[in-house]
Amino acid sequence: MQSSTVRRVAAVLAIATGVFLVGFTFAEHMFTRADDAQTIADRYRSLMSTAGLRDLSSGFQAVQEAGGELGTRALPRLQQQMREGDAQFASYVSAAMPGIAAFDAQAPGVVKLVGPVIAKMRAARADYARADQIPTAFLPMSIAPWLFVGIGALLIGLGAFTWFRAGTAAAALVALAGLGLVVAPLVIEIPSKIDAAERVRAIGRIGLAPATAQRAVGATKLFDAMAADVTTKLEPSLGGPASFAVAFPTLASWAREWQSSTSAKSHALSDSQVTMGPVFASADQIPLEPIPWMFVAPGAVLAMLAGFTLLPARRRADAITPAATAEPVPAA
Repeated sequence: MQSSTVRRVAAVLAIATGVFLVGFTFAEHMFTRADDAQTIADRYRSLMSTAGLRDLSSGFQAVQEAGGELGTRALPRLQQQMREGDAQFASYVSAAMPGIAAFDAQAPGVVKLVGPVIAKMRAARADYARADQIPTAFLPMSIAPWLFVGIGALLIGLGAFTWFRAGTAAAALVALAGLGLVVAPLVIEIPSKIDAAERVRAIGRIGLAPATAQRAVGATKLFDAMAADVTTKLEPSLGGPASFAVAFPTLASWAREWQSSTSAKSHALSDSQVTMGPVFASADQIPLEPIPWMFVAPGAVLAMLAGFTLLPARRRADAITPAATAEPVPAA
């Protein structure tokens, strides 16, 4: 194949790749979806940190331990004190302490829902940190569409230049552009970051699903009602705050901590699951897996085509140089 033909093929490929990147950006609504992905990353970065997940896990464990002390010690003590049978006592708790009664009924379901989600979040912490560095640690995800459009425009311009302007310079520029498209995504480890992001958003599809978000809001309200009943009804019935704290330290400590600070944090988190659900649904539509290869594959072909056109020019230069620099032969 002649060098000029290969050059034109490389020019067409550069233009086609540039048009594809620009078209992909707008067809996939990358500007809004990348912004949404950045919003999700910013909102849950602290929660997915080591400290954030530790606090989440310890808070959930505290609820379980408080519930255990409530069901195995505090309520049996009150029943014994009131000298009532099981059915009669259950009716009393349901009427006088509806928050506690609801907690007893619904807590197993909450544990079954929340426990596995927290476990998956902890397992995905490293993946989240890695995905949060797309494209790099110092560039936000929201800049990706601008990179796509900028690179696409550069390739279109370079392809047009190569089509109309033959020569080593044009071929070298195409070769460099092709190598850049191959090397840059691999150097900044985009493929592995994309893999991490895919694993993380699989968890997001669970935690930020509308049904899960509504259950989270309901669980927070359930704990609010339970803590209120503990401090305003159960404590007075079992000797007051001081005696109650000595007899049931885990339950008393949890109820105070919940009402003073944990409730507000839990409401903020569960409310964010509701408001961030549509934002995540938008970001989740980004087709992540093919993105690295949209650059690497055409870049490799461009580099090879341009390299092919450079070889004949190099060989001609090598062949001409000795003749041009040789000593003139004296006339006979």
